[in-house]
Amino acid sequence: MRNRILWALAFCMFAAPPFATAELQFNGFASIVNGIDLEDDGNPVEGYNSDTVNTLQDSKVALQWTADLDKGMRFVGQIMAKGSGDDGYLLKYDWAYFDFNIGDSGKLKVGKVRTPLYKYSDYLDVGFAYHWITPPQIMYSGSFNNADGAGYQFNFETGALEQSVNIVVGRYQSNDIERVTPFDLRNFITLNWSATMGDHEFNAVYAQADVYFDSAGVTAAATGAGALGIPAADVIVAGDLGQFVGMGYKGTFGDMAVITEYKIVTVQDSIIAEEETGGYVGATYNMGDYTYHITYEFGTTKAQTYSQLNGAFQPTADSVGGEGDASAIIIGARKDIGVSSAFKAEITSQTNDKATLTSAGAQIEQTALILKVALETMF
Repeated sequence: MRNRILWALAFCMFAAPPFATAELQFNGFASIVNGIDLEDDGNPVEGYNSDTVNTLQDSKVALQWTADLDKGMRFVGQIMAKGSGDDGYLLKYDWAYFDFNIGDSGKLKVGKVRTPLYKYSDYLDVGFAYHWITPPQIMYSGSFNNADGAGYQFNFETGALEQSVNIVVGRYQSNDIERVTPFDLRNFITLNWSATMGDHEFNAVYAQADVYFDSAGVTAAATGAGALGIPAADVIVAGDLGQFVGMGYKGTFGDMAVITEYKIVTVQDSIIAEEETGGYVGATYNMGDYTYHITYEFGTTKAQTYSQLNGAFQPTADSVGGEGDASAIIIGARKDIGVSSAFKAEITSQTNDKATLTSAGAQIEQTALILKVALETMF
């Protein structure tokens, strides 16, 4: 497993050997995923259904390149076509930035850079780097993984502890490709700490931003709230403080490994969920070219509380905020093919209990039993 991670990190940092005389280097990766929901409860989740095999939802292909300039400066870019169950493959830039070496242990990045919110953020799209077909979706539910701004990473050692601090500041703005409704994170700051001590890995992150989110559902809710005497400012999402706290651990014990992550997300003074928590705990077992794994993930969403008029607005708030719980169990296997390809198969049993507008705030249960197979490679 560690060799695969090192492969992916080197790949994402474009440390592959350059062509003999060229200053421009190219790398790429691809994931071809097929999936079907084996349980037909009338409420499909994750883009899969029980009628047909979906070959688009998690499939992707990407090309990365780096141009070595001069005096420790490079330009790095990635473009990726990602499958969507509704729109085929969608093409977009994931990142494009200049980076500069600062001394022997520091690196400055300027442009569209990766936001280090999770343990696997640096190589989140490179499926070959981890054992799942997709990382646990309750934990990795954020709709973005980059920001326009600057980042600085500094590596250092303290005794037997190898540490890294990664800071990103900037702004994230969605577009029609990434999200139908405008989503804007201004004054976005992320501070990530990671450390390795022997076979044990630790990470922690704090992020915050001023959140702007405009959708038909929020606008309609603000109108309804006004009729009940609730100020629009308590409903609309316009500059409200959003905060993210996350932590993770991985321990390797011979052929076995234990992995866990946990997050807390809050957005103040708006109809967006008051608090969202979630995480997972999992284990892997390596047997030659095979890796077997099991993961349990869980999450809870708590809507904002509106007590005016005996809570008359609360069902709407629960619906828009997504009040409810979710859980899933993932069981799967991976077979390495050579040094840069892998075949994976996994099955996920998941349950979501979420409030919806059509249910007048009551929680509706969605269940799924999703079978996926994937072929993933790096080149």
